Amino acid sequence: MFRPLSYKSALKYLHSHSAPFVLAPLILVTMTGAGITEDVVATQSQIQHLGIELQDITVAKKEAVALLPATVVPSMNGRTAVAAPFSGTVVSVSVLPGERVTKGQALLTVASRELLEAKSKLLQAEADLEANQAVAKRYRSLADKKIAAENRAVEAEAQVSHARAMVEAQKHILSLGNIKIDDDGNYTLVATNAGRVVECHFEPGASITAMAPAVVLDTNDTLWVEAQLPATLVGKVRPSDTIEVFSSGATNSAIGKVLSVGHALDPMTRSAKLIGELPPDSGFVSGQLVTISVLRTAKLGGLNVPAKSVVYITGEPNVFVRTKVGFSLQPVTLRGKSTRSATIEGNIKPGQKVATSGLALLENMISKE
Repeated sequence: MFRPLSYKSALKYLHSHSAPFVLAPLILVTMTGAGITEDVVATQSQIQHLGIELQDITVAKKEAVALLPATVVPSMNGRTAVAAPFSGTVVSVSVLPGERVTKGQALLTVASRELLEAKSKLLQAEADLEANQAVAKRYRSLADKKIAAENRAVEAEAQVSHARAMVEAQKHILSLGNIKIDDDGNYTLVATNAGRVVECHFEPGASITAMAPAVVLDTNDTLWVEAQLPATLVGKVRPSDTIEVFSSGATNSAIGKVLSVGHALDPMTRSAKLIGELPPDSGFVSGQLVTISVLRTAKLGGLNVPAKSVVYITGEPNVFVRTKVGFSLQPVTLRGKSTRSATIEGNIKPGQKVATSGLALLENMISKE
């Protein structure tokens, strides 16, 4: 057991034995109105030799509501699939994944018998239209001269309308996908918008079916994060809440916002889906695994400290607050915690400093007392 010392006696002892005991802080036991509290007595020189780092306590503006694993995904409204309107064989591929493309730029070329058949049907429909127009014109002239019945002219004009509809239908089929058609039966898929190639599903020589997605484009750089929200947090997290996104090892971070929160639990995961939006140029990439902290405006009285400054002693959260003689172990109430910061309440004030490293050493000295 250590012998209780007064502050003055402890400081006098440290200064008179500073050389041989530079790495040996003392435990100071003091009496307060609330009972016995323990303080680690250490000089500035000892703190430096022990490698204990300090950070300020600040007034909390945001507090963490949830800390969740998440995946970076492309925004749903920023990804476009370029489909092949006719089946055939891929002749050439003009782009690679990751390549930037402009609107109208060639992506790949397909040789297609279906295209030739569609062109032939268009020519036939146009010929039928011309023939029906000639017949209708003739019957209309005869009906006007009272030589032919009026209903024959009306029937002939209806045939013209039918033939014109067939022509328009065939033109529409040939215009699917805004393709460029060659005279030799090949067609070229082009980028519908400027963007970046995400995937190209076919190589030269591969068969492609009608309406199959041949190339996938990202038309903007907006990224989302997708996370599973536990049932206990459904209703506590709301759209427009702030999110802080961290990469593995916290080497990269960004501030975004919650876009949507599901209110029905997935039967497999027993959780709801949370979608958040990342800011432009966040440095994250699609498919990356991250951690998100959902933040909300802190209640009055909350204080922010680094998350690593909170230690659990006998199952309760505490922080080591810097004092004139060393450190004071202060119990706190933990209101929220993210990977970087924690929101707490306790007998501490903004502007004081807490230990953020060497906590195991300080805790060990307290436990020895």
